Amino acid sequence: MNTRLPGQQSVRRAIEVLFCLENADSPASALSAAEVATAIGLNRTTTWRYLQTLAGTGMVHDLGDGRFGLGARTVSLAEAYTRQWGELEAAAGAALVRLRDAVGETAALHLRQGGSRVVVRQVESHHELHRTYRELGRPISLLSGAPSLAILAALPKREREAYVDAHAVPGTRDDVERTLTETIAQGYAVSRGARVPGVTSVAAAVRDPAGQTVAALNATGPAERLPRERTTDVAAQVTAAAAWVEKQLATPQGDNPQIPRTTRQDTT
Repeated sequence: MNTRLPGQQSVRRAIEVLFCLENADSPASALSAAEVATAIGLNRTTTWRYLQTLAGTGMVHDLGDGRFGLGARTVSLAEAYTRQWGELEAAAGAALVRLRDAVGETAALHLRQGGSRVVVRQVESHHELHRTYRELGRPISLLSGAPSLAILAALPKREREAYVDAHAVPGTRDDVERTLTETIAQGYAVSRGARVPGVTSVAAAVRDPAGQTVAALNATGPAERLPRERTTDVAAQVTAAAAWVEKQLATPQGDNPQIPRTTRQDTT
């Protein structure tokens, strides 16, 4: 069954145009319609029409010389995002630095966005060879990688099962269920080479004061520096960081205590 909504492809392409324009560092490096077209794989005429339509909404700025940059109206979106998620990001920012320093590997914050998660912040490892997320803001399936599994395992049972029914590859459901059961029991998720070969990730979910699963924190790096024998220690640091963020969300005006190095039990 084709469930695509009318205009869905046009909306997706318009968003791709906006993301393409974010790559310009200044007005001097603004992109031409031809450069945008090449970057996203559209013909120039179609790309020009998208740019003109977006310019009419204020989301894109037409510099008047054939080049385009992000429009001032995108600032209101950034401000709205900050109002909605700023408290979580502020708390997570402090936790990520401490987590990175404790584990020695890149630490990141992943927001739940409906049936996916997006990487919105990372604190990179000081090691010369380290994990760097390059898909900030891009949706990732809740079945792919430790942060996804941590979020999925923390959802209410009925919601979790419905997601698995709808998205699991045929023949993999039993494996997915076993992984989720293990994640729930231990309070954290582990993935080894799930999205990037040779990379290990350990993640724990973050809930808001109402008990809703809103995000996950993880520590991730080369498998040789995160062998199985380190899993318990790294997981202790990750779950403690997630618990600390939850405490800050529940008491935003409270003190900013050091993150305790203790594990947290998942009650889902």
